[in-house]
Amino acid sequence: MDSDFHFPPASGGPEDLVSVILTVYNVDKWLKKTLESILGQTWKDLELIAVDDGSGDGSPQILREAAKRDPRVRVVRTENRGVSCARNLGLSLARGKYVYFCDSDDVMDPRLLEECVGAMKKFRAQIAMFKFDGINEFGAPVPSFYPHNRYRGLQVLDRREIIKKQIRGKIGGYLWAFAAERKMYEGVKFPEGRLVEDTARICQIFANARRIVRIPRVLYHYRLHKSSLMRKEKMLMDWKKALKDRLEFVSETFPDLKGWARVQTFSPLNFDYESVRQNLAIGLRSRRERKRLSRRPK
Repeated sequence: MDSDFHFPPASGGPEDLVSVILTVYNVDKWLKKTLESILGQTWKDLELIAVDDGSGDGSPQILREAAKRDPRVRVVRTENRGVSCARNLGLSLARGKYVYFCDSDDVMDPRLLEECVGAMKKFRAQIAMFKFDGINEFGAPVPSFYPHNRYRGLQVLDRREIIKKQIRGKIGGYLWAFAAERKMYEGVKFPEGRLVEDTARICQIFANARRIVRIPRVLYHYRLHKSSLMRKEKMLMDWKKALKDRLEFVSETFPDLKGWARVQTFSPLNFDYESVRQNLAIGLRSRRERKRLSRRPK
């Protein structure tokens, strides 16, 4: 990282509260590690809004125990309505100046929030992005080649530049790949009952920012496992809907980019091949493991 990049103290005060929104559904195998990574942040001024989307495993108990140990944890339990409903609810409850979405089976670097808030303050940005890597179900590194991570040095971009990169597939559509001021989510509602809900609204969030800073450091560990496999048929349908939503928004908000955005959106060069490759690799590993177990003597 640039040598002149300095961070604020590990505590910014109540005026710099970060609302971490965690949507939870049947992830008791990894949830404790995720909670540890959130509550162990060097940036202490945070609230954790954990929305339990009707889990039927041990996740609710893990959340209750965390709330007893740490007053910064708020747990809300709902019937199972999907991740978009859970995210919309979490946003409606957020009180912080900043918002960060974390997936409930992933792991945050201890300095993620501190570095993001520091970057936003230093560069007067409303969104701070960073790199991420992949880990398997045991926490071991998984080789990955996401285009999102292909940049060197600290970058400061305006909304048009970041939207162009997102449409071209050079910026991921992952909500956990950036932190933002809460007002960036004003007017944003994730489409309920659909997958790929983040891609559907990502450019709307970016368009609310004047400036976006990209930190050239890995601050998030994305866990790849069998349970995270895409539901292929619905995923494809919802992916098409998300791209349509994104194209409509960009065309209305930046009319001069309409033609360019249409070509870029449906270009095969901009397809998220790395996510597909990772899902295929996980599927192959799962099939090999099932075959290995089936050969064991009973």
